[in-house]
Amino acid sequence: MNCDAIAPFYNALEHLSFGNYLERCRTTFLPETTKSRSAIVCGGGDGRFLAHLLRVNSCVEVDFVELSLRMVRLAKQRVARMGPAFLTRVRFHVADIRDFVRPPGSYDLIVTHFFLDCFSDPELADVVARLSSWATPGARWIVSDFCEARGPIAQVWTRLIVRSLYAAFKFTTGLRVTRLPDYAGAVAREGYLLRLERQTLKGLLRSSLWEQAASSLTCRGRARS
Repeated sequence: MNCDAIAPFYNALEHLSFGNYLERCRTTFLPETTKSRSAIVCGGGDGRFLAHLLRVNSCVEVDFVELSLRMVRLAKQRVARMGPAFLTRVRFHVADIRDFVRPPGSYDLIVTHFFLDCFSDPELADVVARLSSWATPGARWIVSDFCEARGPIAQVWTRLIVRSLYAAFKFTTGLRVTRLPDYAGAVAREGYLLRLERQTLKGLLRSSLWEQAASSLTCRGRARS
């Protein structure tokens, strides 16, 4: 999904639609990132979470991967306003994550805020596996995304909102996906355990913190040997 067409208005549109709920969702587990040293932020938009991450963690170095050139420019401008020292800790990449290449063991933190829902289930399996292959042992993964709430009434209205969002993004960005993929299942299948989870807006928004399981590391080590 390329957000070039809506990049200048994205922040305003987000706040008109959801107030500060999406931003609160992104930063829910920000305190858990203070010990990270190498991170990848996927589909980071205009760089608001990136700025938070750089402020709370004075050592982390970040690969910021975003398909939209205009979004990357906004993110770079945001970080530049914070000072040259912050800018030197970020590598900005205008790229599709499916074409981005990094060696194994590159990141101890993976961040995907409102990103995994841009892929179909088959695409998502490949994207999640690709990201996981770059992780260090014991890496953490922060996911924020929309979800359909449980319960008959809550499921109806959250499903309606999600479908409306997909329709809006199809019109503005050409997004072809029409329903939420099983991103939690995809991350779990790569050997990550759910450590923390919080839901807001009665289940419409979900933030989760995952950690690579020791058993997964053992299995991968045996596979490579």
